[in-house]
Amino acid sequence: MTRRLRFFVAVALVATAVDLFSYLLLRDAGFRWWAADIAALVLAAVVGMSAHRKFTLRNDPNLRWIHRPIAFISSIALAGLVDLFVLFSSSERGWLAKAIAIAAAAVVRAVSNRWFLFSIVRSEQGSPANRAAPSDSLRLSVVVPAYKEVERIADTVRKLHGHLSTLIDPSDFEIVVVDDGSGDGTAAAADATGLAKGLLLPENLGKGGAVRQGMLASSGRSRVFLDADLAYGPSEVIRLMTELEAGWDVAVGTRRDSRLVTHTSAGLVRDVGGRMVNIATHVLLLGQYRDTQAGCKGFRSDVAELIFSKTKLNGFSFDIEIFHLVERWRLSLTEVPMTIAETDASTVNLIRDTVTLLADLGRIRRWSARGEYTDPERVSLLPEATTATATTSTS
Repeated sequence: MTRRLRFFVAVALVATAVDLFSYLLLRDAGFRWWAADIAALVLAAVVGMSAHRKFTLRNDPNLRWIHRPIAFISSIALAGLVDLFVLFSSSERGWLAKAIAIAAAAVVRAVSNRWFLFSIVRSEQGSPANRAAPSDSLRLSVVVPAYKEVERIADTVRKLHGHLSTLIDPSDFEIVVVDDGSGDGTAAAADATGLAKGLLLPENLGKGGAVRQGMLASSGRSRVFLDADLAYGPSEVIRLMTELEAGWDVAVGTRRDSRLVTHTSAGLVRDVGGRMVNIATHVLLLGQYRDTQAGCKGFRSDVAELIFSKTKLNGFSFDIEIFHLVERWRLSLTEVPMTIAETDASTVNLIRDTVTLLADLGRIRRWSARGEYTDPERVSLLPEATTATATTSTS
């Protein structure tokens, strides 16, 4: 059992004991059952929330709902009404009836807390932050993570550069190909085109590690990554850049939109795998996203440097870690429906990748609880958001 889980269980047991025994003592002291129950509920709420704020939810974005009086009071009031209703419906109002009431109220409180979190996160992310523009030298950087792509990387670079050049001055954007330790000359082949900068990693890290290195080595005010197979075309890069320049901190592609048009089918296995990932991420993420795994995401440069200076995961779960950090720091995020042409066979292994995903979700929660994502000094360097819903946390 993790340290945080132990704290959570301990606090829950203490609050439950306070609720139960306070109710019994007050009732035996002559209070009416409803007055004893209300007093016990208030006392347990004070004890529980104080302990959670100090121990369990410290360094955790889940804490934010506690600081919203309406959300906090509404959740407690709703659970209290359930508790009172269960006792009212009972023929006798002893310890067993109270225990059942506590259990029912706990379920309602858990559901309502999660609903309030969803609502708060949606409101925080729902408007452009409209921060002052970054001062980086280029307008756009396109990061292309690649592994053993020597045969086609030159063609990818030429297609990408040719399309972008029709929309942006070629001197105002860069293409950064990150060779993820391929050992086959992918970075050199990209360099040889004269249209991209090849970055060779000394070892194979995984897509998450390659994207991280590319983002931190870029010079664009907007930084977008997409896959080397160009399943997301160059036009999608421009769409994300446009959203970033319109004031959003983060713009992500989504393949789960009713307006989506696909050129070719992604395949049943990949589609099912992607949906399973999205369902599993609700265990960790507070917002409701159409597609966490789309391989085309964009960031303001200062936001990219903040996020990728703290990411730890190198595998496919790095996308989920990004969303977690966006939520933690109250960054604004917009989802952009995208056209995708799948060109490669699926590499999804449902059993293996599900196990990996669950393990990575556990790591993110553990690192978050330990405060390993906390960096108030770096967060404070972001220009102030000018929308009320996009204020940035200092955690």
